[in-house]
Amino acid sequence: MFVTTTQVKTITGKVVNASLVERAQYAIEAYVGKFEADVEDTKDLEILKRATAYQAAYMLNNEDIVFEQMAVSTTMQNDASTTFKAGDKVSPFIAPMAVMMCDKLSFMRARSIYTGKMSQTTASSDWRTI
Repeated sequence: MFVTTTQVKTITGKVVNASLVERAQYAIEAYVGKFEADVEDTKDLEILKRATAYQAAYMLNNEDIVFEQMAVSTTMQNDASTTFKAGDKVSPFIAPMAVMMCDKLSFMRARSIYTGKMSQTTASSDWRTI
């Protein structure tokens, strides 16, 4: 487990049980795409601990939303409507604070890779022969 129930209380001030923490961890693992056994970096583990704590606190009152909400962009009822941010595939499933924490994970950041030259040109030692 990324976090214990005692640590959840320390981080969020909310009292949760172990089964809720376990379900929160499953949600975070699904979001980041890695299981606990696959993460070795201590900084990443600390980030995942906090993200799981935030997710557990979020799920304390919103567990039905996490597991039963349809992936929709707009909901309407009577005169009220809710529109989620365009392109946002995690609301309302993952806690906003958990998303903020997971953005700091080393394996979630964008990376640049060097692919070489875009066009292959031949080099000539004598420019006059070109």
